[in-house]
Amino acid sequence: MKIKNHPKLKKLALKAQKNIVKRLLGLPKPVLRKIAGDPIVIDGQILDVSVQVILKLFGPPPNHLASVASTRRQIDAQGPLLAQSDHKDIVSDDFQLDVSGGDSITLRRYRHRKAGKNNQPALVFYHGGGYVAGSLESHDLVCQHLAADGNCTVIAVDYRLAPEHPFPTPVNDGLAAFRYIASNTDKFGVDATRLAVGGDSAGGNLAAVVAQQTKDDDYAPKLQLLWVPWVDMSREYESYELFATGFFLERVKMRWFQEQYIEDATDTTDPMASPIFGDLKGIAPAVILVGGFDPLRDEGVAYADKLKGADVETEIMVYKTLPHIFPLLAGEIADAKVAFDDATRALRGL
Repeated sequence: MKIKNHPKLKKLALKAQKNIVKRLLGLPKPVLRKIAGDPIVIDGQILDVSVQVILKLFGPPPNHLASVASTRRQIDAQGPLLAQSDHKDIVSDDFQLDVSGGDSITLRRYRHRKAGKNNQPALVFYHGGGYVAGSLESHDLVCQHLAADGNCTVIAVDYRLAPEHPFPTPVNDGLAAFRYIASNTDKFGVDATRLAVGGDSAGGNLAAVVAQQTKDDDYAPKLQLLWVPWVDMSREYESYELFATGFFLERVKMRWFQEQYIEDATDTTDPMASPIFGDLKGIAPAVILVGGFDPLRDEGVAYADKLKGADVETEIMVYKTLPHIFPLLAGEIADAKVAFDDATRALRGL
């Protein structure tokens, strides 16, 4: 047994790290400002002081490109650090789904321990990580609290990742998972007429694609909940330049993610890769949440505008103080908690 990888020891280490961060961020605002330094103001926005402290003390070096394996380890380790704590009333179980190439993927269901077999509204959730990293583990706490605060079942999809499985394999996995859940609602204890799709970053991309590709299915999504979605792989918007370095997700990393995921440059305008080029008529209402200090900010806003132009009911919220990773910060950053509450309010309307 490798002691450092023992699940109980890893949990204890994470708890200790979370306690240290909580104490740090619990310092008075003037003290945090002194640690952080002068406010960072870009495009009329002021970065949250607690986020600035975390970046200064624990942030990665600018323009750092780790290997695929290191990137995966980092995201799995960092994902829970500033997220909420374990929710004692949410339980999870795993299901296997056979996919192409003789492989299988895991679907992890989260629901309240007293839900029983009741047919609940459900969110089919796709994690972020640039289609290269992220996992059921990196977003475990997020999914627990989406289920608890959204009064719904959450089913997280462990789709296959690039570069081992480049476009379109992850998208096909995401589509297969949604259709399998919609066709096997008794198995999951969910209501096929109250299904939502959602995710952050690459997961937001996947959710948007699934919403488009299944709009004519017998059971199409009723809501798409898109955090900081990556919706256009064909170009870099102004926000790529404004927030190129220093705010967790950087321009060089986005380019690297795309290199791992897209093998043929002509695919960047395929709606299965860039949903901003898709047919938006008749798709599910959308709630889009974007961060002010995010290279993907402007394309999220552009996608909301395009949805509205297609007469899709759309709500767009820009959290001007927050970076790209704010869906994972709701345990310790007040503005991120506000954003999380906005997301779960939308789920409660299913």
